[in-house]
Amino acid sequence: MTPFRQDITDMASYLSGKELWVGVTIGNYDNGGHKVSMNITIHPEENPSKESQVLKENSVLPLFNTVNVLEMGGQNYGSMFDNEKGLEVSFTLDKDIKNAQLKYIATGHGGWENGDEFLPKKNTLFLDGTALFSFIPWRQDCGSYRLFNPCSGNFSDGLSSSDLSRSNWCPGTVTNPIYIDLGDLKAGIHTIRVHIPMGKPEGGSSSSWNVSGSLIWR
Repeated sequence: MTPFRQDITDMASYLSGKELWVGVTIGNYDNGGHKVSMNITIHPEENPSKESQVLKENSVLPLFNTVNVLEMGGQNYGSMFDNEKGLEVSFTLDKDIKNAQLKYIATGHGGWENGDEFLPKKNTLFLDGTALFSFIPWRQDCGSYRLFNPCSGNFSDGLSSSDLSRSNWCPGTVTNPIYIDLGDLKAGIHTIRVHIPMGKPEGGSSSSWNVSGSLIWR
């Protein structure tokens, strides 16, 4: 069993008072199948601080998510990054907002040893046509979690497949988001574009990216 835990306090206002569907994508197959369980825990504070109250009053607007949770329904993997435009979405604000942030998560997958899962690739984010932020999502600590991967393939050099560094994820761990400051945004239509130089298919394997982004402001 592999446990995962993540703080989602900053999404509280979007989750509160709603019926939710939770989707899970499992990228490896096993004859015995997989069992997944989840709990959302609320920890009420006896003496709420001003900071915690502000977190609960966040406004949240989900913008994009390329995680394949409906493969049986025909949903494709996140392979739209193989062109210059990449992923582009527009959103409308009905009023000016201050101190906006983009909560961004990105992981690269597939392509065998020369694929985006095993090669560092720069993610560049554009806001209204202007390059806003770029970074290379990469994890080098995957060997720390070998005990969570007992069925991983082993190599003659002593490494396990799960030890290998990857594009911002390790088998058996949570990928944490980064927060990108967008500043103050005016009311009206805005466009966010994500560009990743995604690799071409290699043999029977193709690269893909799981990315998600939510706009958060107070």
